Amino acid sequence: MKDVAKVVEELVNAIDCTINAKYDINTGGFKSCHTKWMRVGKSVWNVDGYEYKVNALNRDVEFFAEAVLGSATPLDKGAITLQSPFWISGTHIATNNEWAKASANLLSKTPLAWLLEALRMQKYGLGSTIDFDSDIRIFFLDETDIVNYYTADHREQVVEPMEELAKGFIDAVASNRKFKTIEDYEMLTFSRFGVERSDGMFQNILDANLSGVELRVTLTKYKENCKC
Repeated sequence: MKDVAKVVEELVNAIDCTINAKYDINTGGFKSCHTKWMRVGKSVWNVDGYEYKVNALNRDVEFFAEAVLGSATPLDKGAITLQSPFWISGTHIATNNEWAKASANLLSKTPLAWLLEALRMQKYGLGSTIDFDSDIRIFFLDETDIVNYYTADHREQVVEPMEELAKGFIDAVASNRKFKTIEDYEMLTFSRFGVERSDGMFQNILDANLSGVELRVTLTKYKENCKC
């Protein structure tokens, strides 16, 4: 099972966190046809490593961002890098403990990619080109505003970007020839990530206010010496 967690981590790390954008002199914003999981209030970086903070966003159309430091090279000098997902795997309790200890700064550990370690793995014999397949459940989550957001806001501001991050994972699998391309998958959305108690009160599973999606897929890995 450690092998499964390791390969999933490698795939998460291989997610393409870059976008392209072009400065619009008329609006002062940056035109982009694919903003992926960009969010207002989050940081992005240009090719020289300068940090910008997004202050307005029209998803997949245009966004506005300001340099965090005084002087900086243009944001659209080359590829723009979004925040990469914070990886963790484990059971509910273990993940909550490790994630809480990782940092007191929520921005540094979101968006979160969490592999729930309740895994089924099937190994294949010498006559097969497949090494193993495994049913995995991986959550892509980001912070949400429980005070000011309505359900529609949770979905638009957090769930939709996390859907894009989950699709980034699927794309990472498709671009790696060691794995079978994922064609069928199940995605569950969470306006509020947690569980609702019988008295109607909402209890978080992790110690933070999060929204996002759960991706359920069968991950199939080919044997390394396979020439297919």
